[in-house]
Amino acid sequence: MMSLLQRSDVLSAVAERVALWNEFRTDDFQDRVVRAVSSACENWRDERGELPLRGADPMFDALMGMSDEADASPIVVRGTCAEGLRAAEDGRAAR
Repeated sequence: MMSLLQRSDVLSAVAERVALWNEFRTDDFQDRVVRAVSSACENWRDERGELPLRGADPMFDALMGMSDEADASPIVVRGTCAEGLRAAEDGRAAR
């Protein structure tokens, strides 16, 4: 299981990557975001292999938000990326 700091780093990396992809959207933008988020989700699994429930972990919620909003306008996606970066920073501060 990853530490809070490691999860913060993962969330930051995904948020930065999605923000960059958002600025230069390609036809496969939504698929790329969903794949990146799905891959990153594995870092939130507990000892039993379970992911946290929505609302239980703000960083996980922010990560999933990027996937949820991948088909939204570039402005909305930019906002979800900013939310992810804020959640990652809050996670670093909480350690």
